[in-house]
Amino acid sequence: MSNNSKANLAIFIAILSFMSINFSFIAVPSLIGIIWLTTSIIVLVVMIILLILLNKQAKNDIEAASIPLEATITWWETSGSAERGIMFYLVLSIPRKGKQIERAYSTSGGIGIVELTQFLNQHPFGSKLTILTNGKDLKVIVLEEIQLVMSNHGEKLILERFHKSKKR
Repeated sequence: MSNNSKANLAIFIAILSFMSINFSFIAVPSLIGIIWLTTSIIVLVVMIILLILLNKQAKNDIEAASIPLEATITWWETSGSAERGIMFYLVLSIPRKGKQIERAYSTSGGIGIVELTQFLNQHPFGSKLTILTNGKDLKVIVLEEIQLVMSNHGEKLILERFHKSKKR
């Protein structure tokens, strides 16, 4: 399970726990109410700690991305709007152990429409691009030119979208 999924689940459980705390006040005078309240508070605290740890891990992943690597842009696509936010999908051909591998990345923010448009106009399909990575798993990359962090969250879906667009 990815960190994004873990964080989303932790947020959902924390919200449920907070709601449970509010409802447990109805039954507080009884023993079951006290147990319910205590359990809800413990779950809420654990979820908050988990979110802090996941945030720290995400920051460490970004800071570890310091090794420059030359990649080739195979495909990109944007979707969304200025009001709802922009999704940016990117497929790169990355040299790895003497072979070229295709990796897909996405991000949903961190850059404005104008900056992204300028960047994409400068980098058509097939152009070279310098990325920063941790050198190991290529889960998180940083587009050095615009300092945009991208993750491989949803990589299979992005690659499917890429292959469908090639067939058109």
